[in-house]
Amino acid sequence: MDISSLLSPQDSPRDTPPPSKSTSKKPRKSRTTKATSCAKTSPASISPQPTPADPTGRSPQQMLRSPSTAHLVSAVKMPMENIPNIGRAARQGSTPGMDALADLASMQHHQQATRANAASLRSTEIYNHEGSPNTAVLQSLHVVHGHSPGRAALGHTMADTPSHLATSQLFTTNNSLSDAESQDAANLVDHLTHNQFDYEAHVKLISLLHRAYQSQIQGSSLQTDSRGYGLLRDLRAAREAMDAQFSVGEDLWIDRIEDEELLAMTLPLDECVAVMNLYERAVQEEAVSTKLWLRFAKWMTSLYVAATQDALAREAVDSLHEIQSWSDEDKLVAGEVYSWRVTLNVWARGAQATKWRIDESHLLWDPYTALLLQDLEKSPSTEGVAEMKNHFLDRLQTAHATWDHTFQMFSTFISRYENHSYEKIMATVNQQCAASKAAYGVREIFELGLRRAHESGDKATQFNIFSEYLEWETSQSRRKHAFVFELLDTLYQRALLSFPANTELWEAYFMFLTKEIVTYSRQDVNLLSVLDRSTRHCPGSGFLWSQYLLTAERQGIAFPEIGHIKHKATSTGLLEAGGLEEVLQVYVAWCSILRRRAFQDESTDEEVDVAEVGIRSAIEDMQRLGESKYGKEYQGDPNYRLERIYIKYLTQGRNFDTAKKSWKGLISKQGDKHEFWLRYYLWEMSVWGKISYSETARSSPSSPRPSEATKVLRMALKRPNLDWPERLIQVLQYHCEDHEDATELQSASLQIWETKKLVQKRREKEAVEAYEAAQAAQAQAMQHVQSLNPETSTDSAVSFTTNKRKRENGTGETQEETASKKTRGNEATMTEEVPSSVPSNLKRDRENATIFVMNLPRATTDNRIRQYFRDCGLINSLRLAVDEPSETATATIEFQSRDDANTALTKDKKNFDGRDIDVQLGSGSTVFTTNFPPEADESWIREKFGKSGEIIDVRFPSLKFNTHRRFCYVQFSTADEAQKATQLDGLAVGAKLKLVVKMSDPSQRHDRVGALEEGREIHIVNLHWDITERELVSSFSRYGRIEKTKIPTNVSGKSKGFAFVVFKSAKEASAALEMNQTKLMGRTLTVEIATKAPTKRQATTILRSSHSPSPDVQMSNGDPSAAESPGASVNHGVKPTSAEIKARTVVLLNVPDTVNDARIRNLAEHYGPLVKIVLRPDHQGAVLEYKDVTDAGKAALGLDGDESLSGRKIRVGNSKELLEQQPELKNDKLGPHSAKSTKSSDALQSVMPIRRPVQLGAKRRGRGGLGSVSKAPAKSTARDAEEDDMMGGTETKDAAPKSNSDFKTIFLGKKKDE
Repeated sequence: MDISSLLSPQDSPRDTPPPSKSTSKKPRKSRTTKATSCAKTSPASISPQPTPADPTGRSPQQMLRSPSTAHLVSAVKMPMENIPNIGRAARQGSTPGMDALADLASMQHHQQATRANAASLRSTEIYNHEGSPNTAVLQSLHVVHGHSPGRAALGHTMADTPSHLATSQLFTTNNSLSDAESQDAANLVDHLTHNQFDYEAHVKLISLLHRAYQSQIQGSSLQTDSRGYGLLRDLRAAREAMDAQFSVGEDLWIDRIEDEELLAMTLPLDECVAVMNLYERAVQEEAVSTKLWLRFAKWMTSLYVAATQDALAREAVDSLHEIQSWSDEDKLVAGEVYSWRVTLNVWARGAQATKWRIDESHLLWDPYTALLLQDLEKSPSTEGVAEMKNHFLDRLQTAHATWDHTFQMFSTFISRYENHSYEKIMATVNQQCAASKAAYGVREIFELGLRRAHESGDKATQFNIFSEYLEWETSQSRRKHAFVFELLDTLYQRALLSFPANTELWEAYFMFLTKEIVTYSRQDVNLLSVLDRSTRHCPGSGFLWSQYLLTAERQGIAFPEIGHIKHKATSTGLLEAGGLEEVLQVYVAWCSILRRRAFQDESTDEEVDVAEVGIRSAIEDMQRLGESKYGKEYQGDPNYRLERIYIKYLTQGRNFDTAKKSWKGLISKQGDKHEFWLRYYLWEMSVWGKISYSETARSSPSSPRPSEATKVLRMALKRPNLDWPERLIQVLQYHCEDHEDATELQSASLQIWETKKLVQKRREKEAVEAYEAAQAAQAQAMQHVQSLNPETSTDSAVSFTTNKRKRENGTGETQEETASKKTRGNEATMTEEVPSSVPSNLKRDRENATIFVMNLPRATTDNRIRQYFRDCGLINSLRLAVDEPSETATATIEFQSRDDANTALTKDKKNFDGRDIDVQLGSGSTVFTTNFPPEADESWIREKFGKSGEIIDVRFPSLKFNTHRRFCYVQFSTADEAQKATQLDGLAVGAKLKLVVKMSDPSQRHDRVGALEEGREIHIVNLHWDITERELVSSFSRYGRIEKTKIPTNVSGKSKGFAFVVFKSAKEASAALEMNQTKLMGRTLTVEIATKAPTKRQATTILRSSHSPSPDVQMSNGDPSAAESPGASVNHGVKPTSAEIKARTVVLLNVPDTVNDARIRNLAEHYGPLVKIVLRPDHQGAVLEYKDVTDAGKAALGLDGDESLSGRKIRVGNSKELLEQQPELKNDKLGPHSAKSTKSSDALQSVMPIRRPVQLGAKRRGRGGLGSVSKAPAKSTARDAEEDDMMGGTETKDAAPKSNSDFKTIFLGKKKDE
């Protein structure tokens, strides 16, 4: 490899061998050793080629019967090891020569020269395979045709198709294709000529030709020479073209080999060699494919049976191929070439390769074992029995689906050959291998799901199950030996068989293997082989290619080989199709390798020059690619990664002047980013440190000042559009104070002062512009809504502002003020109408007892509406929404009963304060919804349901009696809109959450269903603290199918000592009660059917440990962004005291009882990380514990007066005030039977206890008399004591007398409490 090959790597032919090694460089010992080692142990991933081996163990001269068959024996390249180590020797490459530098007249012309050279190479690299002449398709696709497993065609392109070739004339001679199919094939070839990397087009062309070929060959006589079929050459050419760009995959390999098998069965022996080589390539690329290995083994067995007519082998393996075209001479040669040893070796390799496929490994192992038993029966021996016994033991100690069947086979084997020790052997083996049987048992549910998804063809479900399976397998404990590397490794490969082009899956597999090597020092992992396969399947992934380069460097692969990998990545064009970021990742990895190589020990000047040219070429290539895609306005990589590598290279070479020019060259593109200037400043400081503390400078009494670094900061502050000037102002201040003299410090202070003033004006202007933009966006959104539905848009706007608007009557008084000014006469009148009894079991029927009143005057009040409808019946609730543009209002009124609502309909079209109102019944206009995210609030509900129609009301339930409730009712203006909203039922709204939306109908309520209600859930107590869910499943799975397990944990992640297990049926759960009072891991269990827990009136949510260490925020590796996080937490390290917890605690008051802890967390976490949330809906409050005292202070200031929770103002208080706060009273019933006025929902409930005052001079009733001493009543509860403390003690003789109105209030309050 020379420098010319580095300049335009995307155009370099990947199959061009590198030039011979230059003699101008003297190799170092360390580099020579690495290259030699690589040549001996080069992994199969670099270039997969089968290793030649003698199939019979003898020399070819001893085996051959006729010289004419020598080419057959040499073509059979069958590895004889159970686990093949297929690989190629290291390529003979050269180090870059200095003479290539002379060819660089200028950096502007080297790309064109290299492209011209690459084009000439491509034009001559067209080869033909003997017996398969080029057709029009072959010429069009420009592929390398043949049976060789090499990748010589990788560098070819279909863009060089001869212009005189007319694709419309292709396939015209193939009578098996219809006219439409011929045209489709021609169109696909024409498309691939210009889009050679279109994977789907390749597959479509191959599938079309495959179907036609199958039809053609099946309609012909088997005695016909199939090589004359016109479609055969076209099909081979199309497959080779795709194989040159992509990995074929399991299914396409099977189709390809099936076609070649049909051909080989009708032709002489030499065609079978080509099929065998195809099988070798296929099983090497898809090593865990049981389909390919099974077909391969049966094919080899078919050849052996056709040559030897072995009846026993024919009986042992079913579905063998019938080969009838061989002559006697062919059979004689085949008996030598496809010997029993060669055939059995393929079975052994297949069984070993698929050993850890617990789902299908028996498909190979069972027939292979049958063949071994057949051999043992022919020639029994003590050694043979011992080997066969070890064969069975190895299988039984490996988890697989047919473990019981294998154990039965082993039992039959022992009873025949070692019957005298049968009981002892079977008991010992059963005990030793029980763990492998259990290992499959815990994975059976995943395997069953995968099988069902595969049979149904549901790829999405199959992928989800694979993802869950992989996650579960990864989480297995290594300490308890539950983790098995081979199982997880094979599971990844199984997933990649089904989803070979999934980049994320390949990346996850690679990172898993990397962790095994780095963290657990595993030595038997061939990362290069995996990366070679992954980049063949996903050639557009820059991450995989960059890791390929990095791994090759880490494993000591020779530099020419690393360059070859890089050329493969950048020469296809697929990286560019994925975006510039993919290309950039490869260039970053490549340039980093060049830089590290240039400054290794004993590096030569030649390597340093090669690194400079390569890095500069990469920068130019990326700039050219960006401009070709985005035009001249392309500003380069936002993170300037390649430029930073180049600056690092120059700095290491102490070429500080050129490095500084590179920094200055970046100012035009990166100058508005503070992060760029910080990096530039840190670089100047590092250079200053190297110069000022050198040996020469150390002898000087005074060191120079870092004036260049100061200039960088002052230059940055002059940029008018700098994104974060405040950061650089601070750095400049500290820098000058630490390093500069008084003159420079004063000058910098002046610049800082002026810059601060400019920044302040700029921030104020930005704030005004942001506000104006938001207002304009809001106005535009409203106009858009009105344009879509002008009739209902105004009402929709009203519904969104209902909770934030105080309703006023015509006199300017609020509704609450008006309601409190009732006359005493009215109170007496209404009090007399209270019925003597009200049924206690009467339930509210909102859905059928609600009306909508529209076209009300804007100035109307709640009280006026109540008075107007008071003669219709008892009003439970009323909501009024004012529409500003239309000067009207809409009211939603809920009556006590359906009859009352029907009575109210009589007021439709009646006059109400000068307007004719519209009254409609709200029946069928409400939906019930649940299973939405816990943090969802009314705005979230309105956003989701707003598209269905106009939302009148959203009602959340009270949580003061049960904090677990999470549902709400959404009321629309019409029944049709509510019905439309039910289409949202089943909508995915989060991780594993699907929205439930049903029409609200109290008469159709159903009992709860689920595991708890059906008796399928058991509760296990007194568990061992270290037990895992896998161990729990293993212990209880014998009683039935387990759907779910849960072991609750505390804040530190430790088990709480109990668990819940959900079975498939109640019968299975009842059977599991057998475990009650039995021991598990040394502890006696208590097992019982789970019952419903009592409702919780408060909810405590623990988010994190309050005394866990908090990492300090520091600058990492010179990255200034790592030091910019404000508000670093204090590292406590020990359990905090009660005083510290109190200092970090914020108590919220006046929190609506419909707000859950998730919404409070969503609101409070903006001020800092939380430790704990205690929700107290029974006291209209919550307690927040922050991790940091500073965050608690900010929260106390920010949350006080906040109105984002249902429009009520939150107040910050203390725990005493919280306990004194009464539960929220929602008594909004005001009709002909009630005179009690309601408080505003924004006001706190009264916490003053009600007591009858002592009248002066009044006699005391009860015991006691003359001379008795009156005692204060004893406090009945601690709550009473708290209330007395709040009030200052019990009543005194100076208490003011109460009026009749006060007594009446007390009486009505007591009646309500009763």
